[in-house]
Amino acid sequence: MPFDARPPRCSLVNIVTGEAVECLFNPTQLVEKVQVNWNRLAVPGLSHQVLQYQSTGNRELSGVEFYLDRVFAAEQPGDVDIMEFRAFLRALTVPPEATEGVAATAPPRTLFIWPGVLTVEAVLTGVEFQYRQFGVDGRALVYAANVSFEEILDVRVTSEALREEV
Repeated sequence: MPFDARPPRCSLVNIVTGEAVECLFNPTQLVEKVQVNWNRLAVPGLSHQVLQYQSTGNRELSGVEFYLDRVFAAEQPGDVDIMEFRAFLRALTVPPEATEGVAATAPPRTLFIWPGVLTVEAVLTGVEFQYRQFGVDGRALVYAANVSFEEILDVRVTSEALREEV
């Protein structure tokens, strides 16, 4: 990759609408967490607890920070509005219009794509906006969106399948 080439940007896709947004900056760090759940069986007279596998928790991406800067965005090709990214994230926190039934009445799933790093289908479990700089007109010039995602799976995952991802 040439020195001045920009690495592929992280993007988010609303799976229900197909709308995709590319991040202005890639997150500076990424924390990926997986919890393994064990039943602790107490056997009378045994000196220790017996661990029995129960399940593996969903993969979590917590505290993913997306940084948005209006001045930098204005220098990018196209009409980049940093508040559109905020609206996109907020729309991933509530069910879409005209949904009925328990299964459909949920916020849309999100496809988190970071080329060369990971791709995961997830839901937002939390979002926090930190407004860091304002213009004289009161508009946000710089803010960070701190987002937590949790993977959603519809199929059984095996250890062999995870080894094939490498």
